[in-house]
Amino acid sequence: MLELLFLLLPIAMGYGWFMGRNSIKQKDQSAKQDLSIKYSTGLNYLLSNQQDKAIDYLIEALKVEDDTVEAHFAMANLFRRRGELDRALKVHEFLVRQSHLPSQDKQQAVFELGKDFLSAGLYDRAEKMFTKVLKSKTYGLKALTYLMQIFQSTKDWQQGVALKKVIVKTKDKRLLHTLANFYCELATTALEKDEFIEVLELLENALSYDPNSCRANWLMAQIYENHRQYREASQCYRDIYQQDKDFFPEVIEPMHACYLHQGIEEEFFTFIRKVYEETGSSSALLKYLTHLESKYGVNKAKEFLLSALKRRPTIRGFKHFVKMQMTDSEDNHASEGLDVIKELISAYLNMRPRYTCHTCGFNSSTHYWSCPSCHGWEQLKPVRGLEGE
Repeated sequence: MLELLFLLLPIAMGYGWFMGRNSIKQKDQSAKQDLSIKYSTGLNYLLSNQQDKAIDYLIEALKVEDDTVEAHFAMANLFRRRGELDRALKVHEFLVRQSHLPSQDKQQAVFELGKDFLSAGLYDRAEKMFTKVLKSKTYGLKALTYLMQIFQSTKDWQQGVALKKVIVKTKDKRLLHTLANFYCELATTALEKDEFIEVLELLENALSYDPNSCRANWLMAQIYENHRQYREASQCYRDIYQQDKDFFPEVIEPMHACYLHQGIEEEFFTFIRKVYEETGSSSALLKYLTHLESKYGVNKAKEFLLSALKRRPTIRGFKHFVKMQMTDSEDNHASEGLDVIKELISAYLNMRPRYTCHTCGFNSSTHYWSCPSCHGWEQLKPVRGLEGE
């Protein structure tokens, strides 16, 4: 309440000065005195904690003109920040009804009213308000962003896709990325129905709007695998590495299966060695170790692993080293001790989150394409560092 009082007191002082300077005609003076009384009454209601009555008097006292409209916006935004959405709505709806407002102020009132409805969870009303200002140079991009948030919350992917022409005109990378994921959502539904052609068309659209969408290539690889087109699926996985090296560890296993089906496993391990050298990924390291062990023996693999751990130690790498020591040990007592260590490491890793959001830091043991916390698309990646990749 005090915040609102301090906000409105300077307006009251300015209003008094304005009235004294312009009190030429008695009729005007009488009207201004009436408004001054209403303003004072509004402040009294505010001080006595009767805020609803206070708003009615203050709205009427603050004549909506060029020099007072900002006071209305400031008052309404203060209410919204305090969570008093019904009061913010009342002020913004009052502004929207003022036909004489300049175009810019009218657009701002509509936009702010849309934000009020969105905060209140009234998505249909918020959508109507934001749609009204889509062509505004000042509020169009912000309104479009809020509309995509609404369609994401309601899972109305078709509504979002319907805005593709408007989104393309903005050239906004975040909106294009969001649009690509809307296409991926539609493709996921089509994939469940095994609609091969439709899935490919949807994913091609996704990649046309955002060439860096690794999710689109991940889905495309799945559809190719389902139809035993392993060469095409392998290329999708290679593309994912170029698009998002942080996400790539998630596709190493299915990529290996594709190369096995093609009978070119050696080529796969050459690529994985390159991945490890460029990224230091634990998943790439462990996969490459299986190749070294099967082709050159445990000692060669252990030598490579020790070198890797000295350069970049990770708990997953150490766990694999313990496992190799157990296999190589002839002492049953020592092997039992190593087994306890391995189980402790496994239990610890199982307690730790596997993924972290690169936008808000949200941690999860399950992968989501849309972060449950900040709702950013494709931001949950495998954890890196000592406990991860």
